[in-house]
Amino acid sequence: MSAVALSAVVLTQNNAGVIARCLSSLAFADEVVVVDAQSGDGTDAIARELGAHVVSNPWPGFAEQRRLGIARARGEWIFMCDSDEEVTPELAGEVLAIVGRDGGPDGYRVHRRNQFLGGWIEHGPWAHDMQMRLFRRAAGRITEQSVHEGAAVDGETPALAARLLHYAHPTLAESFARGNRYSTLEARDRAGRRRIGAADIVLGPMGVFFRFFFVRGCWRDGRRGYLLSATTAMYYGLVYIKTCLLQRGTVQGAPRLSPRDGV
Repeated sequence: MSAVALSAVVLTQNNAGVIARCLSSLAFADEVVVVDAQSGDGTDAIARELGAHVVSNPWPGFAEQRRLGIARARGEWIFMCDSDEEVTPELAGEVLAIVGRDGGPDGYRVHRRNQFLGGWIEHGPWAHDMQMRLFRRAAGRITEQSVHEGAAVDGETPALAARLLHYAHPTLAESFARGNRYSTLEARDRAGRRRIGAADIVLGPMGVFFRFFFVRGCWRDGRRGYLLSATTAMYYGLVYIKTCLLQRGTVQGAPRLSPRDGV
């Protein structure tokens, strides 16, 4: 095993309000590498004060920035964490137990517990959010999606028992703004696939709401479950509209999101 067994990698840009919570929860790692996209709010200074190794790099996109963080890390194992997430002591203990033993799988999935509008979502798709976050550096690779990229490992990837806390979408305004940005990127990825028509734009969001709220049980989370289902349906409505416009050649390209847009 290398001198550094475990490296945590975090991407940041103007995350001063949340970065301390994230980095404090990563104190169990042998090193914490923060790749900062030239923050203007002191995020990088806070990270340094908390002992992180900070790498400054202009924002190239999620996948490229994550690869840079992994390249700068020294650990045999990599744990990826977003700036709006928090590792519980129970999850930290599980990770350390895996890193400290020989053999076993090369990657592990983590169950995220997601907040929406300040409350935990306990039902529906968000309650079953599994993320590949712990992997051997030599075995892991970063996927290429413009948005919601992640890590991939060949072979068995069991799930850890403890959860990763995700403080997402604190307000509706932020949820709407993020959805607008993400839908532009997802539309760019979808534009070369199946042709999107009027039926998709009209019926697609209705189907998403029905599936989230009724079939998958978001109604059990009350008002938050309703709003989550509705905003998700709105998001996919935007995706279909923007994909259709891209396929017709009436809009150009898409912006690159930065860490403040959702990591």
